Amino acid sequence: MAEAVLQPIDNSTVSSPAEAKRINVVFSQEQYNTLLNLAKMQNISLSDALRQAINVSNLIVKANADEDTKILLKKGNTVQELKIIR
Repeated sequence: MAEAVLQPIDNSTVSSPAEAKRINVVFSQEQYNTLLNLAKMQNISLSDALRQAINVSNLIVKANADEDTKILLKKGNTVQELKIIR
């Protein structure tokens, strides 16, 4: 089974403003509050919290697409597989 590794946020991948892309996103109040809480808990910006959420989602989607990879959550003696279900 392949091991999934979450990489830290790297803002250095955008070397110039011309490479950066800007989008406007409308969030529900609940989604906005969740994003705001994630940013506050980690002492990062809202933009970095959103980038991190995108990276985590990408990691999960790729792991779900690979039958040899699983993302497991362990709490005490309980182990659960993390999957995105639509």
